[in-house]
Amino acid sequence: MTEAAAEKPRFVVLVLQLVVIPLAVVLFCVGLGALFMWMTAERKDFDDYMNALRSSRGGQRSQEARFLLNYIQESKRWQGIFDVTAQMSGDPDEFLAQHPDAVVDLVQVFEESQTQDPKARRYLALVLGLLGSEQAVPALLGGLDDRDPETVKNCLWALGRLGADAAVGRAIELTAHEESSVRLMAVYVLGAFDDPQARELLVAAMNDPDELVQWNAAFALARTGQPSARPVLQRLLDKTYVDRFTEITGENRSRYRVAAVTLLARMDDVAGEDWLQELSDGDPDLRVRNAALRALQERKSDG
Repeated sequence: MTEAAAEKPRFVVLVLQLVVIPLAVVLFCVGLGALFMWMTAERKDFDDYMNALRSSRGGQRSQEARFLLNYIQESKRWQGIFDVTAQMSGDPDEFLAQHPDAVVDLVQVFEESQTQDPKARRYLALVLGLLGSEQAVPALLGGLDDRDPETVKNCLWALGRLGADAAVGRAIELTAHEESSVRLMAVYVLGAFDDPQARELLVAAMNDPDELVQWNAAFALARTGQPSARPVLQRLLDKTYVDRFTEITGENRSRYRVAAVTLLARMDDVAGEDWLQELSDGDPDLRVRNAALRALQERKSDG
């Protein structure tokens, strides 16, 4: 064996002894410490979040409100608020039974935050809507007068989720709001109420300058079988058209199209099944194909 060949194994052994093995030991110790910290970390509950919220001010309060919203959504496994069905899979009654003062305390912080940190009100409006207590209705109605459009939008959503009839008049007014996001939420909420004046405004909203407002107005009308919604829903069957709206995530674009297929298929006077068959066979979106296939199967079973 040459001297160079003998030197190579010694060099490898030296690297292992001085670099690799010590590094592995250090990484193991760090990992073990992190695991220990994770296992022994204090797990916050609702009261901990509420105490942090009460004691915070300014920007810190909005951060604590966001933490509380995340806690409620995750611990109660509630679905995202912009899901088309907006169904809640948790048990708010059980939660409120465990925390009987939760809504009163949250309303107090919500109202205090109007002058301290408007961002906190955005998150707290969503929390109050998720908790589902009518005690929050007066405060949420007051939030519709906020200058912050995001707070107005979130209060509208919460009132719609609560099924608050008192919100109908204000939602009608807000269909003329200068912010398209507020108009969108107003028409979305109005779709949950069987009100003749609301239906008239929903028909008008299908000519809104913002096409997302048009879509949500059409969904609201279609849920009650109004044929005037058909032209807007039929546009949503065109994937190329919907994909132009890049400000919407791909998943939500898919949800809009699935909703359009489902609602169109349920309208009694839709003639023929060719369009459903065409979508089920060749649409590029698997979820849309499945929605069309389900609609066809439902029609066959009903027939």
